[in-house]
Amino acid sequence: MLSRANFALILSAILSVLLGQPALANEKAEPDPAKSEYWEPIRKLMFGDREILDGKDVIRVYLATRADDASTVPVTVKAQINQTPERYIKTIYVVVERNPSPASGAFHFTPESGRAQVETRLRFEDFSHVRAIAETNDGKLWMSSRWVKAAGGCSAPSAKNRVPAALLGKMKFKFEEETIKYDEPNLVQLMIRHPNESPLAGDFDVTQVAEFVRSVTVTYDGKLIMTAEVDFSISENPSFRFYFTPHGKGELRVEVEDTHDKRFVQSITVMEGTPLPGG
Repeated sequence: MLSRANFALILSAILSVLLGQPALANEKAEPDPAKSEYWEPIRKLMFGDREILDGKDVIRVYLATRADDASTVPVTVKAQINQTPERYIKTIYVVVERNPSPASGAFHFTPESGRAQVETRLRFEDFSHVRAIAETNDGKLWMSSRWVKAAGGCSAPSAKNRVPAALLGKMKFKFEEETIKYDEPNLVQLMIRHPNESPLAGDFDVTQVAEFVRSVTVTYDGKLIMTAEVDFSISENPSFRFYFTPHGKGELRVEVEDTHDKRFVQSITVMEGTPLPGG
């Protein structure tokens, strides 16, 4: 599993390699993902010479192939296997090949997650393959990809997305069902008020350090459910949907840290049969 420091180094290295690549947003047809000139340097930096297998039976990517707003494109990555102690997905890496920072996020799971699934919103700077690479607990890598026609999302002006200081870092949960069910996966959405600034935005002050969420940690009853290292490829006001499997009453707790070293915490006590927000 990549550490936060190593993940940051990879982001920087990929950025330096690819900034000089020509933009190809005027392409009409989907390029062959196996022949992408962008993917090979990214793969080498992130995974070295490790074999990456066809992931159709392990992981799949779902999103629209054409987006109306390139600054907020919904994406869902779904595991095709259950999370069990014997076999589970440890990490899902989300890569937007032609973004200035292609490694958009690394999401780490445990058997307590119940199901390895990520739903969020991404920025796209250019037409791009989106690749999801799952690492299972046996060390194997599995990949699925989609081609998306969206451009200009990372450099779009962000003034309209400013978050008042009093609301910065405020979080809330929204549950898929009205009540919690013990001993099975429960789907929950985490919403974070945060500008998640892109340093490429047309109105960004380059003398400042971009302020965006860089890590998310979710626990239930003290047990780790999901951790994530993310960057500014995630849209403003980040939203994440994921599963957790409660075995009894407990506290669902989230800790978020941004690039200005600000930390935000939100928690909720849940139990079977009690009405929940959302649903």
